[in-house]
Amino acid sequence: MRYWILVLVLLITSVSGASAFEFKWPGDKGKAAEAKKAENIYREARAAYGSADYANTIKLSSEAIKLNPELAKAYGLRGKASKDMGDVDGAIKDLDHAIKLDPKLGEAYYTRAQTHEIMGDMKQAGADYKKGCSAGFRDACE
Repeated sequence: MRYWILVLVLLITSVSGASAFEFKWPGDKGKAAEAKKAENIYREARAAYGSADYANTIKLSSEAIKLNPELAKAYGLRGKASKDMGDVDGAIKDLDHAIKLDPKLGEAYYTRAQTHEIMGDMKQAGADYKKGCSAGFRDACE
């Protein structure tokens, strides 16, 4: 009987978030490690982008995405590098996905606006600049 009460208490507190400890299912540890590794690789990709090494940016962003397919900013960065390499279709695809994962990712709207400008779609570019600005990305407001 005590066992079932303990199980019930643990279940209720883990669902409500009232517990001081966090329950982890088997395998969660591996996911957390992969997410951390993806974040580190993403940082390397940002550095590569800062050095105008767009091919490496794409490679590293892809590695981060493989480890964590929910890392919206990695899709955004890969889209940005793709745009800078002239792959506007690939850029739009990645930027759309980044925005789908995180609709508040202002930089993705901004980059997608630039990509639409390159494609000659000024109406969509304007809409994306506005969304980027609303999301707090200052460069999109200019």
